[in-house]
Amino acid sequence: MHASRTCLLPLLTLLGAVALGGGCGGDHAPTPAVDAEASAAIKARYEAARDQVLPSEAERRWEEIDWQPTYAGGLRASSDQQKPLLLWVMNGHPLGCT
Repeated sequence: MHASRTCLLPLLTLLGAVALGGGCGGDHAPTPAVDAEASAAIKARYEAARDQVLPSEAERRWEEIDWQPTYAGGLRASSDQQKPLLLWVMNGHPLGCT
């Protein structure tokens, strides 16, 4: 037999055994089904954690503002609507990663 074929033969034998045998670990016990009560408890815990993390409607009010990406656009909108102009200026990385 050729040298490269000799080296590949054990690997091919192992791969074939795994493919035909269903894996390396043998038979596994099936995962037990989660009953309805446990499922409802998990769902309630998830919803409580989600509600603590996500912003409320009041905290998302800033998204309703028609923010202008340029100073000139903001100045024009401020003048047209007779409202004050908020100028947010910063230097550096927006997350403070400098």
